[in-house]
Amino acid sequence: LDRCGLDEIRKKAFYRVTPDYSISMLHEWRKDCTNIRYLAEATPDTADYINGLLRMHAVDEIILYTVPFISGSGRHFFKSALPEQHWTLSSLKSYPNGVCRIIYILDKKAR
Repeated sequence: LDRCGLDEIRKKAFYRVTPDYSISMLHEWRKDCTNIRYLAEATPDTADYINGLLRMHAVDEIILYTVPFISGSGRHFFKSALPEQHWTLSSLKSYPNGVCRIIYILDKKAR
């Protein structure tokens, strides 16, 4: 995935957010209207934290990578009982290795 723009995304992030960061603290930072870019990567270990960020409306952009590989039953990152949110497709790019990157931005008017 590094050749598919992931390294660039990581470099542009001011903070790499992990479960060590309080979700309520991040929510407060957002209220300050700072234009700082935070990155929270979804992995099996951070899935619950990512869902907490979504529940607290602390996410305004989702970048999904689809990799053409199936391994077992997989893991569901988006759990049930998340608040309804409307997302707008911002960008779609496919790479020669079959990976697709899809970027959605939160439609704040639809809240």
